Amino acid sequence: MVCDPAGGWSWKMVAWVATAASLPLAAAETGTPIDALRDDVTWLSAPEREGRGPGTKGIEVAGGWVADRFATLGLAAPAGHETPLQTFAMTLEANLGPTADNTAELVGPPDASGERQTIPLVLGKDFTPLAIGGSGAFDLPLVFAGYGISAPAEKYDDYAPLGDGGGVKAAAVLVLRQEPQKDDPHSAFDGNQASQHAALARKAANASEHEAGGLVFCNEVDEGGDILMAFARAGEGDDSRKMPVLHVRRSVLDRVVKAAHGRSLTEIQKTIDESLEPQSRPLEGWRIRGRSAIERLQTEGRNVLGILPGQGRPATADAPAIEPRETVVLGAHYDHLGFGGANSAAPGERAIHHGADDNASGTALLVEVARRLAAGPPLPRSVLFAAFSGEERGLLGSGHYTANPAVPLADTVAMVNLDMVGRLDGDKVIVHGTGTGTGLEPLVDRLAGVSGLEVAKEPGGFGPSDHASFYAKKVPVLHVFTGSHSDYHRPTDTAEKINYEGMVRLADFVTAIVRDLASQPERPTYVEVASPRFAGGGDRPYFGSIPDFGKPGGGYSISGVAKDSPAAKGGLAAGDRIVRLGTSAITNLDDFDSALRKHKASETVPVVVIRDGAEVTLQVTLDPPR
Repeated sequence: MVCDPAGGWSWKMVAWVATAASLPLAAAETGTPIDALRDDVTWLSAPEREGRGPGTKGIEVAGGWVADRFATLGLAAPAGHETPLQTFAMTLEANLGPTADNTAELVGPPDASGERQTIPLVLGKDFTPLAIGGSGAFDLPLVFAGYGISAPAEKYDDYAPLGDGGGVKAAAVLVLRQEPQKDDPHSAFDGNQASQHAALARKAANASEHEAGGLVFCNEVDEGGDILMAFARAGEGDDSRKMPVLHVRRSVLDRVVKAAHGRSLTEIQKTIDESLEPQSRPLEGWRIRGRSAIERLQTEGRNVLGILPGQGRPATADAPAIEPRETVVLGAHYDHLGFGGANSAAPGERAIHHGADDNASGTALLVEVARRLAAGPPLPRSVLFAAFSGEERGLLGSGHYTANPAVPLADTVAMVNLDMVGRLDGDKVIVHGTGTGTGLEPLVDRLAGVSGLEVAKEPGGFGPSDHASFYAKKVPVLHVFTGSHSDYHRPTDTAEKINYEGMVRLADFVTAIVRDLASQPERPTYVEVASPRFAGGGDRPYFGSIPDFGKPGGGYSISGVAKDSPAAKGGLAAGDRIVRLGTSAITNLDDFDSALRKHKASETVPVVVIRDGAEVTLQVTLDPPR
């Protein structure tokens, strides 16, 4: 579609943008703001949008809808951009590659005739690669590592008998599923309810921390091939982990363990469960070799950007000049969970997750505020309206934007974020970030009073939404939010549950905030605020790092550290890539979380980071959980 709005510019739109005839009427044409907001939220969260999941036709059409709205309002593509689209790569899912590229065999010591024993493995019957592992050829010695658990609090460590390195490095560790004493309600773990240590991802992280060359899971009983194959397609996979991870039939592995250990897996497992003593040891003379091929399906995430150019303001005796390049960003993410998946609060249920509140509400409010501001009067500063994708996958869209800003971050006055703004309860709204810039708190107080809203203020700028990507780059932020609810990340987050009268009140409030930020003589100055940790949780010690989800692979990259946190006091900084915590190697955020849980509050831990291409070792003293 080629659009030539009143502003005099044109977008050369690409094929994914829906035609105007398929879209609902623009907000200005539907009557009252409440009608427009209801129509927009209903359309964005309709079943035809497929939950606006990455890679669906629904999110492509939704992105086209936003672009069409921006064009209709006369918003310009940012300077230097031919279209309103800013694209980035995103991994959708992981699947097995061609059968010929997934092979494995067990190779043992020479038999009496001098020939090496070889046990071929059949894909789908005897083994399958898992998506949490990497691709490529492997030829590794085998080491039995019990349940594959390191749990200091429970005083249990399957890797301890193997020593420091102990044959684990550059070896494939064979581990049992579940955890010791899983049917004993009085066990050191969680008794007859699986603890965090039983998860496949946690065991993979632990093997990775010990720098294993590969990981072989042994199933509990001899299930059929279909069950084995299902594990390969579970989750999206993690292309930052290079070691192969396989699931192998128990009866096949039992032959190897008996030959090397002199005891069966059942006997060894019984010994561990009865004594809670690890039975780990190398499987002398045995290797596993072959090739794994995991194909990761990529899609293109798309941010949609539109700018309302500022007019500037000359200096006066009382106020400095305002340059039109100074810009306020108003953002909201338009993606959601599609048909569910790992982030769903209804695990295992494949159903459309409509995402009416999260975040059709924010997207509709973004468009409504754009409509109001585009109608005039002109503003001194520019306003960039940004609809982000990939938020539900870890702030990918906003992270990409802040790494590749359409407006220089130095010229970005503030960022206002709208996420889940459809469930206003009475007069209560939550605004995060009121302490992140000078003058923001009194601004919010004043405008909330005008709108008749009761604001719960949170000063910090880090949190699980797109404003965090901007605050990590030292941009003042405000995040508007009406609170969580029982429909969060469930198929039941539907349009009829939205408080549209409340959204109109929030439109008044947000419009006033953006207009004030775009007009006031002094721009807010960034303030560093001590904040709770952004990722992780539970009973692990507090570290205080802020993940950079846009930079996966080769360690755990951080976009910043919370003020006064252990990470900040230890000298970590934005851009660092953590590759070791204590004795644990770190390849990704899962490894980091697993490694951190092995330490205690008040413990000082060496942390190795890659900074400017060189290794730097820092000392971090951990705080109690928050």
